[in-house]
Amino acid sequence: MFSRNLRVALIEDNIAWGDKKANIEQLKRNLRNVPEGTDLVVLPEMFTTGFIIDNRDTAAQLAERNIDETMTTIHRLAEHYNLALCGSFLAHTAGQLFNRAFFIEANGDETFYDKRHLFGFAGEDKVYKQGYKLSPIVRYRGFNIKIIVCYDLRFPVFCRNVHNDYDVLLAVANWPKARENAWKQLLTARAIENEAYVLGVNRCGEDPQGIAYSEGSSMIIDFKGKPITERGTSPIIAADLSLPALARFREKFPAWRDADDFTLTV
Repeated sequence: MFSRNLRVALIEDNIAWGDKKANIEQLKRNLRNVPEGTDLVVLPEMFTTGFIIDNRDTAAQLAERNIDETMTTIHRLAEHYNLALCGSFLAHTAGQLFNRAFFIEANGDETFYDKRHLFGFAGEDKVYKQGYKLSPIVRYRGFNIKIIVCYDLRFPVFCRNVHNDYDVLLAVANWPKARENAWKQLLTARAIENEAYVLGVNRCGEDPQGIAYSEGSSMIIDFKGKPITERGTSPIIAADLSLPALARFREKFPAWRDADDFTLTV
């Protein structure tokens, strides 16, 4: 049994609209303030640009490949601080635009996932192409970690933890203040029903479209649905996750054994 805690930090910050350079510099400043020994830093959805869905041409101009400047910088920062970085960015592949999540480790390992559930209510599906794969589960420092992006959170079957396949669910988002209650309730529900830690990181501030995002809506929730957030140097939210504590709870209250058996395909 891997006994070392996983130290996680969420960075909840305002995003400079369409300004990748400013947002990367903001990330560099924030990384200097994460708690010592941090293993994983999680960033909001589209952390370098904001949630650009009003103009495809603008989005296309900002989009990058996995090997371009943003991911190259993320690799370098992960190696320098000996941690993993997770978030999403505006990506392009073969002429198509994607809302692409990333999980970049200090040793250079990388995992990508294209958002499956596009937010049609706001027109995301008119600008971006839907991902065609299930969200990945990454094995990292003894923990199995599943990655989803924003609207994915509303779909419990997509997030279902079958046979305890994952220990931590990461949700990176730009979730508006108008639906903050739903965000918090859904994060808590995903933790309880899946007997797993849930990390939900949101942006704050207001974007040029007049959409406001709440400060303090990012959460770290344990497997009982209890918030365990410890706010550090703003805008950093940190906590330690215990794999032995999770294993003891799953053994003591094994609701997962009674779950319906199914296979999800996309």
